[in-house]
Amino acid sequence: MKDFFIYNLDSDCFQYYKGTGWSGCLSEAAVNSLDCTSTTVNGAYLTGYPLNASNTITIGVIVNIIESYTISTNTLNGYSFTATGVFTHIGLNTITLTGSGTPIAQQSDDFTITFAGRGDTCLASINVTSVLPNCLAYYNAGFSTDGVYNIDPDGPGVNPAYDCYCDMTNDGGGWTLVFNHNTAGGYWANNTEASEFNVALPGLTTDKYSILSKLDELISGTAYEFRLHYPTLVLTNHWSQTFDPRSGASGIRPVAGYNPISIDMTNNNWGGGLELSGGNTFLDGSVNSGGNWYYSLGSINQWSGGLPSNATPVNTVQLFVR
Repeated sequence: MKDFFIYNLDSDCFQYYKGTGWSGCLSEAAVNSLDCTSTTVNGAYLTGYPLNASNTITIGVIVNIIESYTISTNTLNGYSFTATGVFTHIGLNTITLTGSGTPIAQQSDDFTITFAGRGDTCLASINVTSVLPNCLAYYNAGFSTDGVYNIDPDGPGVNPAYDCYCDMTNDGGGWTLVFNHNTAGGYWANNTEASEFNVALPGLTTDKYSILSKLDELISGTAYEFRLHYPTLVLTNHWSQTFDPRSGASGIRPVAGYNPISIDMTNNNWGGGLELSGGNTFLDGSVNSGGNWYYSLGSINQWSGGLPSNATPVNTVQLFVR
């Protein structure tokens, strides 16, 4: 009896009859129907840089069958990949996976890819370990969601990275929260506490949070670009200044290098910028105007039952920098 191979037009492969049934494609069992060991880079995705929603990667897949496939990876850290298509030939094929979701910067995961037609799987390893220096850098890299991001102002291998809250949606995005005070958490003990407190708990829900001590690490240029915001008043002052407000009281008004960008509040001695204050608060915006401490940041004492804003007492104040 002679043995014969036949070509299966449905599967586009050779098979032979074993006496009780047909063999698998090219072997007794198609256990080697695909091989995902070759992962190549395509598009915006690069190892060592943050993922974003426009990233794609190309997987090299060796197959011995031709059929359609649907890929849906598991979602890890808010990110997943999908792809659909048809293998075009026996041997090496490429599949482009398109990422979607809201990724984080540090992401090192194995995404399991399942081919629907056969149930075979392979792994695409995504290794992203880059951390950017500030919130504006993340915004410029394509991140548009408010939240906590890991930042490393001086680069890898120097000082440890740390988490910051980034506002990516207001006034152009890319803002790093450096100060949040809600009087529900009490007032500040002194200027030292108001300068740095709860560093490991960034966010708008931490009643007393300050990384004012890190201002010089977080700015993107030579000037301090500030955004002073009162949530309950829905009012914001946006400006830049070259004068370091922690260095002392300003002898001039406005402060050195003051550049107004978008100012909602000018009443009650808005002097143009921030300066070191007196005994009631750490910083204030009543520049060079005696004992006034409107636009207070780091209030040690309460003022009319709250914090002095532009005119009225409030319970919450926020300061951002970029």
